[in-house]
Amino acid sequence: MDDASRGLLSALLERNRAEIVDRGTDWVRAQAIDLGSRRPREETRKLVERVVTSQAAALLTGDEGPIDEFIELVTSLRSSSEFHVSTLLRGLLSFRRGLEDVLRSANAELGASLELLSSVDRVAHGAIFRAADVYNEKLNGTILRRRAELERDLARVTAAKEQELDEKVRTIDAQRELLNALSSPVIRIWEGILVAPLIGEIDPERAAAVREQVLDAVMKTRARAVLVDITGLTVTDENLASEIMRLVKSVRLIGAETLLVGISPEGARALAAIRVNLGDVRSFATLHDGLRAAFQSAGLKVVQRG
Repeated sequence: MDDASRGLLSALLERNRAEIVDRGTDWVRAQAIDLGSRRPREETRKLVERVVTSQAAALLTGDEGPIDEFIELVTSLRSSSEFHVSTLLRGLLSFRRGLEDVLRSANAELGASLELLSSVDRVAHGAIFRAADVYNEKLNGTILRRRAELERDLARVTAAKEQELDEKVRTIDAQRELLNALSSPVIRIWEGILVAPLIGEIDPERAAAVREQVLDAVMKTRARAVLVDITGLTVTDENLASEIMRLVKSVRLIGAETLLVGISPEGARALAAIRVNLGDVRSFATLHDGLRAAFQSAGLKVVQRG
């Protein structure tokens, strides 16, 4: 930059510095989509003031250190807030824009004005290229940090949800075991005679549990007869009949007889409709009738006293 342009710049900064800063500020805020009413004007004006100071120093003294310091400051501020890069770059052109408006209104000498603006362009464009590289590096760093934070938060939430789910599963399993124990007890009603009432729905898992309970009770009590009471069942189908036959065969293998009691007319019709063959399993409409038969098989007789 020649002496005439340098003298023109010094005079303009002395007389019109505030106007240059204000014009540059208004231009940046009017153009930037992430400023406007979202950020206070004074905040933008302070940054434009630093742009003017740092670029003027480079033009008048050749010292670009203040520009680099400003780039470090503004890229750190903007990358942490994820501002648009266009806003950052407009800020670095704010001195040039404000100076151009002042030169036009001051009717400065054309040659000196062109030389001055050309020098400002050189400084501003160099600052823009450096700032773009620094901003990109810092923005990527910000994104990577936030991604890591989100991944850590997600891992914590996932672990908490998995723990909560595991606790619910354990609770459900415990409740299921308790329900099975309460709804499928094996009751010793007489020497050698057991009753196993079935309640609700019998799925394969629960049927296996009932079978184990019955076989264990038969072995412990050396029972000769097991009355399986199906009065409380909600479903009578082929699957249930298959499970009952599996129970009958298992009990028979360890030397006891199974008597099926509590077959309602609806249940009998359902079993007949699906053509279930219960073989030689003795069945009775009521538990009373089944008990009488079990007593007779054991050589016992119930009499009314008095």
